[in-house]
Amino acid sequence: MKLDRKALDRILKMDDNSLKMIVEALGAEAGLDLGAFNISSQDVASIRRALAEADETDIENAARQLEAYKREHGGKK
Repeated sequence: MKLDRKALDRILKMDDNSLKMIVEALGAEAGLDLGAFNISSQDVASIRRALAEADETDIENAARQLEAYKREHGGKK
């Protein structure tokens, strides 16, 4: 999934369970196992708030960090 404003806007329209699944899928795509963290409803609310407040620089930085992590740790591309 390409991380950009349009993608974030689509994600923000999702219900909490769907948002949680997307976060876990993005983590898995980057080679992270977020299942061990047991993301709570409070965590989902915080994630939603952070995504809503992200500006273009934040989005670009997050995308770069995900790509760098994938390269370093052998995650899927």
